[in-house]
Amino acid sequence: KVVSASPSVRQAQPLRSPRAPRAMPSPPCCAGEMASDETSRREEEGFLAADAAAVPPRPRAGQKPGRAGAAVACGVLAACTVALHWQITRPPAKVSTSSLAVVGLAEKLSSASDMGRCGWSEEHMDFQGTDIAHLSNISDAGTCCAQCQENPRCRVWMYGEKEGNSDFTDGGDRVCTLRFVDPSSKFVDKKPRWGVVSGLPFDWVRHNSLFCFALMQPRGYERELIALQHRKRWSLFDCDEYQVVSNESMQLAPGLRTVAITSDLKCEKGGEFGTALNNDIFALVWKQVIDGGRYKYNDWTVKVDPDCAFFPQRLRVAVAFHPDTYHGIYLNNCKFGLHGPLEILSGAAMDIWSAGYERCRLHFNEVCSGPCLWGEDMFFDQCMLKVLQVHRSDDWNLLSEPHCDNPGWEKCSDHKVAFHPFKTTSKYEECVAAADYGSLPLVA
Repeated sequence: KVVSASPSVRQAQPLRSPRAPRAMPSPPCCAGEMASDETSRREEEGFLAADAAAVPPRPRAGQKPGRAGAAVACGVLAACTVALHWQITRPPAKVSTSSLAVVGLAEKLSSASDMGRCGWSEEHMDFQGTDIAHLSNISDAGTCCAQCQENPRCRVWMYGEKEGNSDFTDGGDRVCTLRFVDPSSKFVDKKPRWGVVSGLPFDWVRHNSLFCFALMQPRGYERELIALQHRKRWSLFDCDEYQVVSNESMQLAPGLRTVAITSDLKCEKGGEFGTALNNDIFALVWKQVIDGGRYKYNDWTVKVDPDCAFFPQRLRVAVAFHPDTYHGIYLNNCKFGLHGPLEILSGAAMDIWSAGYERCRLHFNEVCSGPCLWGEDMFFDQCMLKVLQVHRSDDWNLLSEPHCDNPGWEKCSDHKVAFHPFKTTSKYEECVAAADYGSLPLVA
């Protein structure tokens, strides 16, 4: 029989290094193959042993990962999640005193800033990096973390607790220091230092980590949807890192400020399919995302529309069947070609896309004798596949929407990764509830 389990709650975890040049990942393993010595090591070091994501079993011989009609994502992801079932339902690991102290610190940070979205933090420890800014009169460490989250270049932060140090530099009373760490660095150096708290802006612990972003209109239903998603921690806000782009810089919530582009966000409809000709707008969005550099610290980059009911927990299972290669990989979500509500590309593909955009623009301007009358999704798909020659992998378990000829898409009940579109908060909430809040089907 099939049962469901809701996504596990994130807990404070030790530092994971940013994405750096590395050997290509090996095929995903089953729960029975997970090494017990790694769990023992985490427990001995005082870390919580409950990893947030598990890796599903390998496809059977003869199956091709990601191919339409194949059982690659195990149909509705059922058999794929046995390992995750083991992670969610196993008894809690024994937690040492030092581990409890870390959890207590995380709770203190959460209550101080009323957001609970900070990554790993340590008291009396100085996380090293290149200083970006020193912010004075910051009320607490949680607010310092929020300031770091708002700055795309900030990778670590340090907060000076009240110890009688009146300096306005790092370590001074109520001074928040924001720091950059090069993406090629495998570790963040830590040095003992009394009277400070240091931490990460986001939780870098998951296998197949996700950096997700959305373009939002500054007024109207998209802003209402983004506010709902942030409050509930849905959609992109359940990714490992996230960013919201708009044409105005505005504070949406603690730790969440939009990154602004210079555009009125208006475009005409046209072309062969009568779609929004929004490629010029998204060229600015992609440039902002690439310049910010947050994607470099994660395994996958995801562009998601605000009106798309998206479940990152399900995507983490799906991408396990699409391992990255040196030539990169991006996922096709529709039999008619890539559709824009959900675009997913690997770390290597993101590097190729960021370096090759201008080459694609010049190529298609020549082919079309001027700008092609395409939407962003068409340009992206044609650029990646035909010009940059990044591997495109089909996966029909990613997106359900009427434009992709998916009957019953509005029911949100077939365990897809995302459903689109839902343009009111009430309809969006109904979809999320019908999808059992993104839970995964499990084989009992």
